[in-house]
Amino acid sequence: MGMDLYAGTFTRYYARNWKTRLQQWAEENQVEFQTITPDSHEDEEESPSPEEIQTAVEKWRDHLLEAIRAQLKTEVISWREDNTSSYYTDKPDWIAFEALLLYLACKKYGEPLPEKIGKGMDFEDFEISKRTYADPEFQWSLVTGAICWLPIDVYFTFEGTMPDGNEGHISTTACLLKELEKINAFEWNADEQTIKSWSETEGYNGESRQVKPVDLPGGLQMYATSNDSQWNPESLAKYAYSIFYQAAKFGSENRVPVLMDF
Repeated sequence: MGMDLYAGTFTRYYARNWKTRLQQWAEENQVEFQTITPDSHEDEEESPSPEEIQTAVEKWRDHLLEAIRAQLKTEVISWREDNTSSYYTDKPDWIAFEALLLYLACKKYGEPLPEKIGKGMDFEDFEISKRTYADPEFQWSLVTGAICWLPIDVYFTFEGTMPDGNEGHISTTACLLKELEKINAFEWNADEQTIKSWSETEGYNGESRQVKPVDLPGGLQMYATSNDSQWNPESLAKYAYSIFYQAAKFGSENRVPVLMDF
């Protein structure tokens, strides 16, 4: 299961009125593409309309912000929901995200990064992950498993109910930007132009992806990264960092949420 990052309104996200990076690539290259999700079998006629989704999201948003204001004893500005506002999306995928966690942990504790990491690597495969999770100074949204960052200027992470009823860790774009700032300060100290360029020059783009064709029934083919693929973890970390940075900036400047889609 892959992972995309989306920054836009909840309404547009849940109405599926957006296209992933792979969908956009497929359209540009005239390649047939079908997204399969856990609810792909559901009858589209039974799905709520965008207007119904917006109404439900706005009700969820207002109740959540009311609770936050009461808890923090401070004013929190709401954000607009609609099905037409622009959005940002890209695909860091899990391996690059796990590499980013490994990078920030190694830099925090002065440990060396491995020279290469392979497909299927998980941050928890490394002993340093236990130290990171147990460190009270490292209760960052990226580390604690946040899947959504709200466009509000307060700093917190909590376990809550998403608009679709699923439970998840929720944080804010203010938190995400602050965490990314700290990661950059470990060693890179890169400017914004350089950071944005990493999504094109680092990670999977910086090295051979060892992509191989896989035959499917009906004479079709898909292309998949081979299991023996190896990448530089810092390059992957830069790639994921660039995408998270651009999503967080877009979310903050346009006052829209940032979500992991998987």
